[in-house]
Amino acid sequence: MSHIVFFYDCSAKVVRISFLYSMSEKENINELFIVGLTGGMGSGKSTVARVFQALGVPRFDADKAGHRIYAENELVRESVIERFGDGVAVRNEEGEAIDIDRKALGKIAFSEKGGIEFLNRLVHPEVKRSFKVWTKTLPKSTPYVLQEAAILFESGAYKDCDVVITVSTNEKQRLERLIKRDNGTDPSALAVIKAKIKAQISEEERLKRADYVIYNDDKDEVLPQIEKLHYLHILNHVHVRK
Repeated sequence: MSHIVFFYDCSAKVVRISFLYSMSEKENINELFIVGLTGGMGSGKSTVARVFQALGVPRFDADKAGHRIYAENELVRESVIERFGDGVAVRNEEGEAIDIDRKALGKIAFSEKGGIEFLNRLVHPEVKRSFKVWTKTLPKSTPYVLQEAAILFESGAYKDCDVVITVSTNEKQRLERLIKRDNGTDPSALAVIKAKIKAQISEEERLKRADYVIYNDDKDEVLPQIEKLHYLHILNHVHVRK
């Protein structure tokens, strides 16, 4: 029997906001317990992921995996060049395309209608395959893994996760962090940043669809939230299932 749990811990601001199924009843349970981690650009998602990693949780960075695919997969690389033009190609001395200039690609893809959707359809099936290969390299005793992805919901990767965490930060703070990180004071860079934010689902939608929320703002300490999630919630779910 399924039941709804509304959990709110004021000391750590960890929120449980979705259906919680007993592990014996959940359909399509993964052999390995998969925790999805997402968040809007500038939310501090990667910082949170590194803390989980420091706690001993194997971490798969889907965004970096996607970047590697441009260099490793010739078919994907050529499809991107054909769609967005030779200006996105990185070529060697012989003139062979060996990679994709992600900054150049971003400027075009985020401003061109259908550009991001095209990239998602092209790249994310390859990222999914890379993730499956990666999980097979892990010890069978691994309690759970972290799949970090900026567009976990948009790409459909959340469907393969047992639970999903979103890192939440208000838009003003996110924009300030991105401007500092990406030299966004330049008008063209700022336009790309805003286009990237707009391409993601809204913060409200992420909060609604996530199982857990970690608040990364000036009011809340992040480390206690992560530790409480790791030790008291996720590991407990894994032990119950096993």
